[in-house]
Amino acid sequence: MKKLFGKPGSVIKKILSGGKKANINLPYSGSKGDKKGQRSSFEAYDPKKTQIGIQTDYPSDNKLNKNRQNDIETCPKCQYPLRIKPDSSSPCPNCGFTGNYIKTVFDSGKTITINSLSLESEEVQEFKFKFIKEDNNSEIEIHSPDEPEVILNRSHLDANNSTISSEQHVIMKFKNKKVYIEDVSSNGSSFIQAKNKMMIQNGSRLVIGNKIYIFSASGNLPDSDISNTTRKFGEFDLKVSQTGSDFNLTDEATGKRLNFDKTYIILNRSNLDPGNNSISSSRHAEFEFSSGQWYIKDFSSNESTFIQLKSEQLLENKIRIILGNKIFRFEYA
Repeated sequence: MKKLFGKPGSVIKKILSGGKKANINLPYSGSKGDKKGQRSSFEAYDPKKTQIGIQTDYPSDNKLNKNRQNDIETCPKCQYPLRIKPDSSSPCPNCGFTGNYIKTVFDSGKTITINSLSLESEEVQEFKFKFIKEDNNSEIEIHSPDEPEVILNRSHLDANNSTISSEQHVIMKFKNKKVYIEDVSSNGSSFIQAKNKMMIQNGSRLVIGNKIYIFSASGNLPDSDISNTTRKFGEFDLKVSQTGSDFNLTDEATGKRLNFDKTYIILNRSNLDPGNNSISSSRHAEFEFSSGQWYIKDFSSNESTFIQLKSEQLLENKIRIILGNKIFRFEYA
């Protein structure tokens, strides 16, 4: 059952303070390997035999690396030589490993079975999080111990901001110990940061720097005159429409259309909007066509690539979200 925040029994408080708070240590899913006895012992390396679970560039036993000094550690993740074991205060300079151990094929000498792999992302034990306004660092804390869904709107997020829907703007959901977000606003003004490679739905709006573009792929352009009436059999083509391997971006403010005919391209200031310093000059966003779909990933130094929320999305800790014309940072409380 959804509930509207601000009702009796719910907890929501705003902390109008720009001060920083200590990071919360959150539990993570997945098995953690035993740091002792990580590797199988191989007496000798036989080049005629396939070494199971071993990359020969990285000897699996100290006997194969007799010249290595005893006082030098190696990073469990990338095998980079270290003087001390990596931890949060002294991560590996090569790969950034901080000591949060993840079991790999180097540990047992065998390929890990599928049920031993952690395919899960960050988990939390309760439905508790906060939004931090990027303009003034004020915090909005949300805690819903009894209901799996809450609706946030203008009164919760920014009381006098008419770009945020007054009744319901986003639904926050708690499923399988993870937090999800879904846009339910009347103006479709919810965007999520494209930090990882994300699929672009045709007709989606993209925020790149301080500009909003509408994405259209060839062969499957958005239809602005779609009837709500279900069409009868025979009135539609049974063939699945194929998205073409080129696309265009239409500036929502000016209507100017930019066409791109490559299956992989890095967009930047020069090919999007010369002179606009809110767009990175070298690499702002990657567009890639793969398996019949277009994907986008942010590469900008100012992390200003966002994609419109068209469906329910899993939220990562510290990811940025645009709601209306406000930028919030999502964090676990």
